Amino acid sequence: MWGLGLVVIATVLISLAGRALQRRLRLMRDDHSLRPSLWNRFYAVDWGETATNNYGFAPADEDGASDRFQRQMYREMFKALTLSGKQVAPGARLLEVSCGRGGGLDAFLEAAGPGLFEATGLDVAASAVSFCEHKWTRRSGLNFVEGCAMSLPFPDASIDVLLNVEASNDYPDRRRFFAEVRRVLKPGGVFLYADTEKAKHEGRMASELDEAGFGFQLRDITPNVVAACREDSPRRREVIASAVPLPARLVLRSELANYAAMEGSEKFGHFASGQRRYYLTAARPVMAMAS
Repeated sequence: MWGLGLVVIATVLISLAGRALQRRLRLMRDDHSLRPSLWNRFYAVDWGETATNNYGFAPADEDGASDRFQRQMYREMFKALTLSGKQVAPGARLLEVSCGRGGGLDAFLEAAGPGLFEATGLDVAASAVSFCEHKWTRRSGLNFVEGCAMSLPFPDASIDVLLNVEASNDYPDRRRFFAEVRRVLKPGGVFLYADTEKAKHEGRMASELDEAGFGFQLRDITPNVVAACREDSPRRREVIASAVPLPARLVLRSELANYAAMEGSEKFGHFASGQRRYYLTAARPVMAMAS
């Protein structure tokens, strides 16, 4: 009886703590000023060898990496750069805004080949920057800085290529971010951008890019993202199971499944049904295009 009573008490306590955590997460979703703290905690978690954080792109090149679908997303970004016609001279300045644990930037630089870029990864989370500084020491010409996407700590016209993957929907003001991108890009620079858009907001992304002074064509890669989420769901479950304590997994089951867009989750269903689309583009400043 005592054993059963302790189980009941523990269950109640976990439930109460879980509800408090869910309320906190909802508050963070609604209040963008709290999100840097959330991401700092997120990247402080030991995610093992997982270093690339996006929904992924399929089919993926077989490179042996467990996160091959996520790395493929960055290879697609490099392909978009190549197709844009941008002539990149060795030593060009590359900036990724919201680099996370740096695995995507590593994949991009691998696709580009040695010596093409002097690269910087920027993230608002100090824990992410710290991880990257220890993880990617093998790459020369690569450094990481802590900073905010709303106020990029770089001079005007100082960046040749700016990379931003699946992060801008989390910013408090995407228009301001796009304006910052336009400011720091050199004439003739390229903005490699990928993110999602809900069907009910269709056209908003394009309107904001146009307003910021970019010429672009949005490529809809939703089917590739759906395929990656479906094929990669077993691995994502394993990563979550290894990194997230059981009580948190039980309380936040749907939130974690949605975050990872695992097959069967609401987020996966929205992608599969077209309620949410995923776009990729190589945008260029309009004045530079005209010249």
